[in-house]
Amino acid sequence: MNANHINTSKNGKNAMTKINLLSSGNYDYLKSNLLAQCPDFNEVKIETKTFPDGERYWKIGESEKLHGKPAVYICGTIDDNAIFEAYNMACTLVREQCSSLHLVLPYFGYSTMERAVKSGEVVTAKNIARMFSSLPLSAMGNYIYLMDLHSLGTQYYFEENLHPIHLTSEPVIDSIIADIRKQSSCLVLASADMGRAKWIEKMSNRLNLPGAYIMKKRISGSETEVEALNADVKGCDVVIFDDMIRSGSSIINAAKAYKSIGANDIYVICVHGVFTPGAVQNLQNSGVIKQVYCTNTHPNALANAGDFLKVYDISKILLQNLKI
Repeated sequence: MNANHINTSKNGKNAMTKINLLSSGNYDYLKSNLLAQCPDFNEVKIETKTFPDGERYWKIGESEKLHGKPAVYICGTIDDNAIFEAYNMACTLVREQCSSLHLVLPYFGYSTMERAVKSGEVVTAKNIARMFSSLPLSAMGNYIYLMDLHSLGTQYYFEENLHPIHLTSEPVIDSIIADIRKQSSCLVLASADMGRAKWIEKMSNRLNLPGAYIMKKRISGSETEVEALNADVKGCDVVIFDDMIRSGSSIINAAKAYKSIGANDIYVICVHGVFTPGAVQNLQNSGVIKQVYCTNTHPNALANAGDFLKVYDISKILLQNLKI
């Protein structure tokens, strides 16, 4: 999608088509960023309230404007309430006869639960995909935009009525690494675990930088332990990359491991800054990490932004890839 979205009418004249833009409350900041960049969006507000028993109410303002026009809804599966809200809002947008439905999920929660490894385990990511795939179909189709999924295979869980479009934050990540590179005479890209090894290999080849790898075992849901290293980082600065940071324990353990074999300054980059309570403070207090960078795909990133944590905007990537 370009900054000037032109629709050719039947009489051959060009007519400007306004695109309705909505967001869940958690993603109002991304909606504001898109509105600032593109004049073709028409902001549609959502009224919400919660009743004493915990039930929630939503109402789309000026719903008559939705009829026959594309609707872009920025939401996320950051928690169970957000999933429920996103599904209800999406159903209503189609019911109000938007011409096409575009669900933008910068962060897809439950992405680490994309397969069962034990009998009886629930594959939550697949079930969420099935739920969104069951949405009523708009006249010109339903689309869902996902960014840097933990497992790329998750996009194929979405079924025929919902077209998944997988986006990457590579331009933003590459820009961050380029800035770090300017202040480092020796820089190595490193993984926090072997699960990200392919990402690091691809990134290091693309940026012409050496890679380093670490193997860990999970002790509990929040604790990991380093088992082995494959790295030559002595005397070099290290950039540890991971797709998401939650508690930060894996990052801290990896940083300590790289420090133990001679690494200098250690920088951390992630796409999704989930940051459970206390995570950023723990990263800073570890004493082994100089700086953390992430994108604004998750609202917790902005809530924790500061001198130690730098947050970068992905709205330009969204704008460039909307299929409208």
